Amino acid sequence: MSKERQKADLEPEDVTEIENRATQVVELGTQMRINSSEATLGWIRSLVGEGVVRNIPEDSYELTIADSATALYEAIKKHATEEEKGLSRLLATFDWDYSEKSPPAGGRWDVVVGDLRLPWNLQLEIDRAAKRRAKGLAWAEQPHTIDEVGSTFTIQGFDLNHAGVILGPSVTYREGRVVIDPTKSANRGATQHRTLRDGTKRKVGETLIRNELNVLLTRGVNGLHIYAVDDALREVLLRARKGLLSS
Repeated sequence: MSKERQKADLEPEDVTEIENRATQVVELGTQMRINSSEATLGWIRSLVGEGVVRNIPEDSYELTIADSATALYEAIKKHATEEEKGLSRLLATFDWDYSEKSPPAGGRWDVVVGDLRLPWNLQLEIDRAAKRRAKGLAWAEQPHTIDEVGSTFTIQGFDLNHAGVILGPSVTYREGRVVIDPTKSANRGATQHRTLRDGTKRKVGETLIRNELNVLLTRGVNGLHIYAVDDALREVLLRARKGLLSS
């Protein structure tokens, strides 16, 4: 995680104030980050915003579904060797514990899925020479981070060649829809109520996790590779990759 995590959500009155201050409004009609068809962008939007999983479109963009977290990691490591095409890294929803103040007995916070165990970002120790070379580089630009798992806090605003995304226990599939379960998140902002300016409390967990998904699933310029911890979600995604879902 990053050294400083600031609240990124705005209350309605904050949005209104920003809009009132604006001297010019620019409408963004296209998405330039992902090198894919509009159909693939629509697939991601449907999953994140509507909770609907559709058959994955066929285009030049590489969108795959892994049947294990280890297979996802191996695929990203393979893409990471294609340096001429840019960087590739493994990312995950914030569903595994992390704290900068109190490391566990083992000395680090790990993302553990089946046989895969990797540390959250910014934890692997490197020698002095490597630290000098890494000075000023973003997390994803540092070579050793291929063996770490990135979060929204370290990858937001950064483009990857291929992004491998582990959808943790907070992202499930129930009764034909993607259902967000904030109780499974390790982000305290998602599990606790937020106190608004007027003193009322509001649940923001689902909104935070959907925003997190939107960031993670749009980092890969040329490819997105997904593994879902939830069995039902993984099954429907694998079927979507094979084009087996009814419209």
